[in-house]
Amino acid sequence: MCRNTKQKIAQALRQLMCERPLSKITVQDLMERAQMKRQSFYYHFQDIYDVLGWICEGQLGAPLREEPELDFEEWCLRLIDLMEKDRAFYRRVFLAGNPEVVRDFCEGLVRPRMGRLLFQEDDLCRLSREQTFVTNFCTRALTGYFVDLCVSRKELDWGEVRGCLHSLLGVLRPSEELYLRVQAG
Repeated sequence: MCRNTKQKIAQALRQLMCERPLSKITVQDLMERAQMKRQSFYYHFQDIYDVLGWICEGQLGAPLREEPELDFEEWCLRLIDLMEKDRAFYRRVFLAGNPEVVRDFCEGLVRPRMGRLLFQEDDLCRLSREQTFVTNFCTRALTGYFVDLCVSRKELDWGEVRGCLHSLLGVLRPSEELYLRVQAG
């Protein structure tokens, strides 16, 4: 029942976002569209951005967590593919003037993978301050690339995307090898 209610609210938000900017959608508008009482909203979500986070978890987070065996490059391609499948929605979110919810969500997905790639560390709390800086910097840069792909009006060129990711990893992998040599020291 709870999941159905959340899905109904999420679907209402998606419909309203096709009609007007996110900043012009109120909880009242949302619940009227969902044909539910306003109080029900606050039982399931804190605010409209929480609904966006829930949508992102269902469309991006859960599918990516189901495929932990993918190498970093394939994992990134899978994330881009998932965003591409609902590009119109994500584009509206990113252009809404407050894209931080989805950007932060994507960074949260990418950061652990980036820490593992760069420093072979699953526990980000164990990274040094410098390693944390590098991990965060690379995470933000890569997430920015994902956002740029999403908001672009150009059709996605998978060959170019693969080439860009492969080039990036060509730069990051030598860092990984250098780190391993320093650790073995």
